[in-house]
Amino acid sequence: MKIIIAPDKFKGSLSSAAVCDAIAKGIQQADKNITIHAFPMADGGDGFATVMQYYTKTKTILCLTVDPLGRPIQAAYQWNADTKTAIIELAAASGLVLLEPSERDPMKTSTYGSGLLVKDALGKGAKKIILGIGGSATNDAGTGILSALGFGLLDARNKPVTASGENLISIQKIIPPPVQTPVQFEIACDVENPLYGPQGAAFVYAPQKGATKETVQLLDKGLRHFAALTAAQTNKNLAEQPGTGAAGGIAAGLMPFLNVVLKQGTQLVIEASKIKNDLGAVDIIITGEGKIDQQSKSGKLISSIAALAKQHHIPVIAICGSLQLNEQEVVALGLQKAYSILDESKGLEYAIKNAADLLSKQTARVVASFLVSKKWPA
Repeated sequence: MKIIIAPDKFKGSLSSAAVCDAIAKGIQQADKNITIHAFPMADGGDGFATVMQYYTKTKTILCLTVDPLGRPIQAAYQWNADTKTAIIELAAASGLVLLEPSERDPMKTSTYGSGLLVKDALGKGAKKIILGIGGSATNDAGTGILSALGFGLLDARNKPVTASGENLISIQKIIPPPVQTPVQFEIACDVENPLYGPQGAAFVYAPQKGATKETVQLLDKGLRHFAALTAAQTNKNLAEQPGTGAAGGIAAGLMPFLNVVLKQGTQLVIEASKIKNDLGAVDIIITGEGKIDQQSKSGKLISSIAALAKQHHIPVIAICGSLQLNEQEVVALGLQKAYSILDESKGLEYAIKNAADLLSKQTARVVASFLVSKKWPA
């Protein structure tokens, strides 16, 4: 029997590589003769660059930059000198993880620090920038990145405007730098939200970043203004394009002025992993992530792996931290079964601290039961 393991991380607990190890341990406990091929996976969020490094063998570059509030920090990105490609996680310099809960305020935060990472890569001769945009603390429509790359943000009096969520409304003109380095941007985006409106960046994501009901309204107003401004200046009306609302409107800010394509982060990782070359004679694929919920249906890793498996008629099961879909929804997602490691009597904190052991035990139970009955256990 041959089993492929292709999970995402368990956020706050295990990296995707650690999840692979725990699941593999469980499979071996069930039957040491099973052939296991492991493929750590990711979407465009936290851990994207690390997983891409695993497959592309890039070099880690440390760079002085600033956090979402402009404080000096050191952050890393991945660099491939042969292909002149940089892989940058927005969260490395512009992420929520860099702020205390009391500091989170998308009115004040900026992507300027991420722009400095891009600028550093361009200084090395980058021809392609792959930008993973999950986990951001920002809602500035990428104006921080533009500012770091030499774009001028001017108000009605032609005075410079500092990039931030609250200042979007003040920008009246965007001045490109005299010389722009030709570079291809690939933005790893796994959601389909438009820039503004009820399903847009501010209303859907800003509350997670510290916005109040009042500031959500202001941020949305700023995004609407920014979209109208860039449409008038560049004749590119992108606000309703799916994905432009991700990470506080990053794509909506970069696409009018730079060579940008949106790609699913999961597909970028799947391509880099070359998992498709290893799907022959596979009996089962085991995937998983920290939480399987309604969002898992929309371009996230689970749905992408299930779709890939379906093309090759391979059954897929998932083992996760928290399962928030019913049996019918699990099947609709393309899975045979989904299992949680969460024991309600012991609570979430216990599951997080003991995730590796619980994951191995649940995998061993499920696989051993299947080997005996050829049916997935309850």
